[in-house]
Amino acid sequence: MFKKPLAHQSNATPLRSSARRQLLTSIFAQYPDLLPRADEGEGEGEGPSGAAVSEKDLGRLILPEGIRSAAIETSGGVEGMLYSSPEGEPLWMTFGRNSKELIPTLYLLSLPLPHPPLPVLQLHHPLPPPILTGAPLFLPAVRHLPRPHLLPDVPEGAFVAFATSPSGDESVEYVGVGKVVSRGGSRGARDRLMKHRNEGVDVDEGKFCDVMCISGDHLWEMGSKAAMPTFPLPAPRTPLAPPPEGQPGPSQSRATSLSTDQASEGIKNISLTDNNATPVPSTSSQPADAPPLSPSEINTLLTVSLHQALSTLQPSSFPMPASLLYSAHVLPSRPAYIPISQRDDVVIGKSEWKKLSKWMKEASKEGLLKIKETKGEGLMITRFDPSHPGIENHAPHVTLAEEEIKAAKRAAREATATDGPTPGPTKQGQSKELVIEELWKPSGGAVSFWEACGVDKASLLPPSAIKTTADEYIAKHSLSDSRNPRLVLLDEELGRAVGVKKPAPGESLARDEVIKRLRASVSWHVSVGGVIKKGTLSPITLTVKTRQGRKTVTHVVGLEAFGVEIDEFAEELRKLCAGSASVQPVQGVSPKLNLQEIMVQGSQVKLITESLVSRGIPKRWIKEGEGDKKKR
Repeated sequence: MFKKPLAHQSNATPLRSSARRQLLTSIFAQYPDLLPRADEGEGEGEGPSGAAVSEKDLGRLILPEGIRSAAIETSGGVEGMLYSSPEGEPLWMTFGRNSKELIPTLYLLSLPLPHPPLPVLQLHHPLPPPILTGAPLFLPAVRHLPRPHLLPDVPEGAFVAFATSPSGDESVEYVGVGKVVSRGGSRGARDRLMKHRNEGVDVDEGKFCDVMCISGDHLWEMGSKAAMPTFPLPAPRTPLAPPPEGQPGPSQSRATSLSTDQASEGIKNISLTDNNATPVPSTSSQPADAPPLSPSEINTLLTVSLHQALSTLQPSSFPMPASLLYSAHVLPSRPAYIPISQRDDVVIGKSEWKKLSKWMKEASKEGLLKIKETKGEGLMITRFDPSHPGIENHAPHVTLAEEEIKAAKRAAREATATDGPTPGPTKQGQSKELVIEELWKPSGGAVSFWEACGVDKASLLPPSAIKTTADEYIAKHSLSDSRNPRLVLLDEELGRAVGVKKPAPGESLARDEVIKRLRASVSWHVSVGGVIKKGTLSPITLTVKTRQGRKTVTHVVGLEAFGVEIDEFAEELRKLCAGSASVQPVQGVSPKLNLQEIMVQGSQVKLITESLVSRGIPKRWIKEGEGDKKKR
């Protein structure tokens, strides 16, 4: 809500005493947890600071005398009211014209309250960077999912407080407030997620919470920005499940201290869709309007990726060119929780450093790397310090490379699921053929045309539906040229869809050209074994090349998209072709794609094709490249 400055804010005016009392009554009615509980005496409640607060004092605390109100409008055009203390600290807010739904701010939560007014969700630390820039919260970012007794049962449409533990110990601090929007609330969202995980299926659940305010946003900047107090994670009053036997129940005001071995959970398995959302996280799992990352946020993500890469490398891997470390290790180690629409932003050119050499020199000054500049090979990384705090304190995360591997394995598993749990040849020595379908959905300027045809912009359709749907539209609106049926008259909708913004009366276009342009205007997807990915699918390419005189080598490229395990297939080819088979990165493509090829000794197109077909890959998706003209 406050990722950008307010579009409008009126002058703040003090509330009358009667209006303040009415507002206080509304707050206590909406948040009864604030009041002393039945098993406590008046004034016995304790807030995070441990101070006792009576009900009368509580009213003065959460809505002090001299409270001021101001009408606001967010950058997104949402109107509301903001209630601030006489010192200017925003305490309460509402969204919507004449709304009575009061929402506490971080400044309100920082007060010494007897009990938390909202259920508390602990998030992994560090927080996913997108949530700090306005993106919604996705369920995998919530901690304690395997321990439902520590999770509150929050219905859909209710508000929750976000907390995290920056120090990694037993204490947490508030970092934001959100509104649960997932179907079935926290119980429904968690049940679906755990069910899918147990079944080994990745399903996009979409966003879990809309973020009302978050630490560091423009609402936070309006106040004093004082340090948030820390406190033990409160036990939920209504947990998703009873606590295990021997542990305190949720009726107590504080949860049992968490064991220290849980403090290292970090951000592993975080994904904004948890498909890992995603989906490979599918594109639908990401917020469509995710704002671009700032250079400082890109710095943070690249640094985390560098720590991840170095934590997996052996000291014996060095010396290594800085460019190789960046392309082959840092980029594939970027966190998978980065939204798909923002992943291309996490590169050195869009950071504050701009150049790789500047970043490496800065890391050298911090003691992380030891570098050496050479004339012929550029900047070299001679070694790194495994005991550097950045590496020792690094919390491992799921990387983009691991996400791609998982997606490929899932595609292969699902493709052969109907044949049994173990993929491989059938009794006839042939795997069931992998089902591969090309799909499309409306996009760009042609969306209104497809909606006029009755096509939902979110639906995925087979290629044949383009011509069928277009022909139905042409017939319905009598757009076929009576003198030449091969021509189609363009109305406003069809003209816009084929790139003619304002067609002149009687302007026409060849029917084949209309279909061609409509095909070019849609967004293409491909389903490989039931796993849908955005973009087109390239066939596996087998290319025979000559090198080192008369020696021939067969290059196999494009296996990842079909779920073929590269190293396993290379080992199979060594036995099948009775020769060497090595794996290396594909030359001439971006290293961040993490694509690999197999080089097999000799001209082996026929044997490799037969092996791929036996794995269920349709022969039409295996292509012989334009290599040297050698006998196959």
